[in-house]
Amino acid sequence: MEIRSLLADKGVAWELQFSEILSFIQRFGRKVISTENYRILRKLSPRDLDTPGTSLLVATIKTEDGERIAGVSCVTSYGKGICLVVVHSLYRGTGLGSKLLMNQLSTLGRLSCRVTLSNISSLQMCFHAGLSARGIVKGLNGKTLLLLE
Repeated sequence: MEIRSLLADKGVAWELQFSEILSFIQRFGRKVISTENYRILRKLSPRDLDTPGTSLLVATIKTEDGERIAGVSCVTSYGKGICLVVVHSLYRGTGLGSKLLMNQLSTLGRLSCRVTLSNISSLQMCFHAGLSARGIVKGLNGKTLLLLE
């Protein structure tokens, strides 16, 4: 498995890669990614990837059919904008989500995530990545979220 940063590659390559990433997130993250975060993500441009605190990581695995996405992580504003991780259902529970977050933390130097208290698997992923609880906040939808940094 390889984790790489999706660089601000402009043009057709960006459009194709980003379209594949959005499809992956829609298919495997629809239960945990809010509509608002998905809307923000869809507006991400190659120029945004040059902004400090913004990173898009893709974990891929080689199969007999070629390279496939196994997981994706996107962070904007060091996580104060969005901090999301989506892992293919076949690779959940393998530590891939935590590895993606650890790579984000290493790349960005700091990271903040907000997770719904009822989302135990995401909370565990954040704790395994080395994040610690810093407080409780209210989300835009009124849900109670745990702030991790």
